[in-house]
Amino acid sequence: INIQIINKFLNMSLKLENESMPITDQLTKKINLEDTWIIIIQHWVKDAINFALKLKNNSNANVLFLPKPFSKKEEDLNYWRENQLEIIETWDNYKDWLEKPWFLENKLTNFKNKNWNFLIEVWWISTVSLWEKELKNLEWIVEITTLWHNRHLEKKTNLITPIYSIARSPIKEAEAKHVWLAVYRSLDLAIHELERDLTEAKITMVWYWMIWKNVCNAFKWRCKKINVYDTNPERIKEAKWKFKANDQYSKLVKDSDIIISSTWSEKSNPINKDFIDKCKDWVLLVSAGSRQNEIDINYLEENSENTEQIHKFIKKYVIWWKSIFVFREWKNANFAWSSCPEKSMDLIHAETLTCIKKILDWDFIKEEWLNTTTKEERQAILDAYKKYWK
Repeated sequence: INIQIINKFLNMSLKLENESMPITDQLTKKINLEDTWIIIIQHWVKDAINFALKLKNNSNANVLFLPKPFSKKEEDLNYWRENQLEIIETWDNYKDWLEKPWFLENKLTNFKNKNWNFLIEVWWISTVSLWEKELKNLEWIVEITTLWHNRHLEKKTNLITPIYSIARSPIKEAEAKHVWLAVYRSLDLAIHELERDLTEAKITMVWYWMIWKNVCNAFKWRCKKINVYDTNPERIKEAKWKFKANDQYSKLVKDSDIIISSTWSEKSNPINKDFIDKCKDWVLLVSAGSRQNEIDINYLEENSENTEQIHKFIKKYVIWWKSIFVFREWKNANFAWSSCPEKSMDLIHAETLTCIKKILDWDFIKEEWLNTTTKEERQAILDAYKKYWK
């Protein structure tokens, strides 16, 4: 099962009045999770909320939702309030909550004597907390993202608590098409509202790795001038097949109209003072990373002579003679509007549910590597999907 085949499935009929996540709806009705406690750590978006609600309403699970910062919107806040889902509201950054090793255990004190059967996460909190015995009542984990999949492998977390991962599944990989097109779409809509043309802009992409290559390609289809900056010689070599690429940002950013960064690193601020000082006047800085650490916003805030909100997503800073614009308060750009349609996320939630069912059937191993679904199981999900959307 390759990405081309899955993308073909995703391009099936719209069927605008149908249930948007029919496979998830169907599977949750078949799994009895009564007396099962599930923690979900995911982005605060409608499809994740609906996934949690289907687990609660269809499977009778006890669900606790911990939303990641930077993705929440007011309409989604209102949606979960209307549906009375148990959600722990979190701070507006990572360092004040998920990065505190005691945070999750502390928040769960209100649910004493509960065995947390499942943790469904797009975060690495369990790799720390399990080794420190904080999550001693956690029985199983379903991991969603590649970065934290690798962290589990590094820490050998599966030796402590069985982990199923869908991070490297071709079904999960297909999500990238939507997420990274959303980066383009968000910028295009904002630039269009300011009566400008994004396709004529000269754009520098910071880093060329895994999913981020899809962003470069998404812009390449529409924009004429794309540069790539990276410090890794192998990635630069690969990028040069499609783009102008260099490991010296000073040679790229001096003429760039827009700079988009997604290093997905735990190190902060690749777009730092020196980087910003070498940018041209009127440059627009954009983060597509999920940690809000791509841009040294403190440097801008502390040194700007004045600031101005010129658009609901764009703020202007003036340092000396130079105007610098920052998109969406340096939060990840793909969440300015809808990042990924529920119809496509249905496949990912379905694979997550398949992992849960396999765990309940005691179909897992406790070795250094992680448990994954089989090719046949992923094909069964796609066949069910085809039945609804063909």
